[in-house]
Amino acid sequence: MKTMIAMVSLLTCGLGFAASTSAAQGTPNIAPQADEVLRAASQYLAESPFFGITAEVWHEQMNENGEKLQFARAVEMEIKRPGRLHVEIHSPHSQRGFWYDGKGLTVLDRKRNVFSTTAMPATIDAALDQAHEQFGIDLPLIDLAISDPYKNATAKALTGKYLGLSVAMGYTCHHLAFTQENIDWQVWIQEGPQPLIRKFVISHKNEPGAPEFTGLIRSWNLTERISDSDFVFSAPRGAMKVEMRKDEVKPEVGANPSAPGHFANSKSNQ
Repeated sequence: MKTMIAMVSLLTCGLGFAASTSAAQGTPNIAPQADEVLRAASQYLAESPFFGITAEVWHEQMNENGEKLQFARAVEMEIKRPGRLHVEIHSPHSQRGFWYDGKGLTVLDRKRNVFSTTAMPATIDAALDQAHEQFGIDLPLIDLAISDPYKNATAKALTGKYLGLSVAMGYTCHHLAFTQENIDWQVWIQEGPQPLIRKFVISHKNEPGAPEFTGLIRSWNLTERISDSDFVFSAPRGAMKVEMRKDEVKPEVGANPSAPGHFANSKSNQ
């Protein structure tokens, strides 16, 4: 995908001892074990016909005094391939819902009780690209939903390392670390037959203070079938319909507009 940001960074790295010809060919220096873990996690996601997650995303922001502050949002996401998506994002400052049913995208601002709807292409990948390009919409963790996570993740990786086993969100995970031109990122992938992503950290190393973006995936649901009706928007009582514009999808108070909404490879990060 053209615009997908995070998975590109977050799911690609290695130990730095790839074949000696890789640098000359311009391919990533990804350690074999890191590449194997990343491929397995990416394939598992790509082959999952539906899933749901609950997560927290934390981002750091430098204020005018050079103080580094952290802000958080809660994220709930449901995916049904190839053309269904529902995302809820909550913080004290903002509450928004996003529904994509294979034909259109609806955005609901729960605080103001207003919503916007626009036509979209028939697949998640194409709809996310158009939502980004036309309206500047980048949803947190959305790289989990795209059709080819591995390709997206490895597109701009320069180096990568496998750092062994570690604990993330209470699970034993493979710890991988990656570099790109403007960011460094790490991902923790659950050990065992379900290689689920449990945590990732992105460091904007070329920005003042090197602010970080952290995603913590608290739970995965890959067993309960999701009804198509879950992806159909129903307007709350009294909600007003407005035209969808870029300025209608603003960062919440305290948000860093440059922080990745997904893993680590959006236009805003590069």
